[in-house]
Amino acid sequence: MSRKSRLLSLLGGLVLQERVVRAVRVPSSSFRIVDLAPPPSGERAWGPGDKVQVLLDDEDEVRTYTPVASGADGSMSLVAFVHGDTPASRWAQRVTAGQRVRFMAPARSLSMPPGPITLIGDETSLAVAAAYSRARPGEVRALFEVGDGAATADTVSELGLADVTIATRTGDGHGAALLDAIGDVRGSVGLTGGGALIQRVRDGLRDGGVRDIKAKAYWIEGRRGID
Repeated sequence: MSRKSRLLSLLGGLVLQERVVRAVRVPSSSFRIVDLAPPPSGERAWGPGDKVQVLLDDEDEVRTYTPVASGADGSMSLVAFVHGDTPASRWAQRVTAGQRVRFMAPARSLSMPPGPITLIGDETSLAVAAAYSRARPGEVRALFEVGDGAATADTVSELGLADVTIATRTGDGHGAALLDAIGDVRGSVGLTGGGALIQRVRDGLRDGGVRDIKAKAYWIEGRRGID
């Protein structure tokens, strides 16, 4: 059990919100979309780019997700990337409708300025792109560098994302495929996903004169719990 999960378990209802799982969608073998029921009255509002820290009860671990608004009633969805034998992957494959999910109240993570934006990332970035796309229809361009283009495309379609470019990762060259695909940047840039990808793409954009860049690393190779 991690230190954070132990603390959250002890504090329970003092800091945790709880939702019931409405459904679990499986758009591809690599992703799960966990649809959560609306909140009870009194929970604070949240916006695109916010994060929730979910207590994975069966795993005694905490993982961070970007909630995607799925209804005017405050219902939300979590997009889980399934890869390897990890606590988050096991939880995503095991969670079912009717189960209760506990998490810390949404908090700010990636805050983008008003207007059109370009969001760039990897498999862990689909949710933040979906969240902003629903909040700003027609103003979001998204580019993802991924290992399985077909699985990602199916999930992008399920999330209703438009104006998306999917580049296939080659070897361990995180970010290389994206730099070739970006072209003209639209508005402010938000970089999310792996730390190596963010660093490489940010350096490439700055070399091209782009300065309006915000970044949020969701994971770094060899580390956990960075958020």
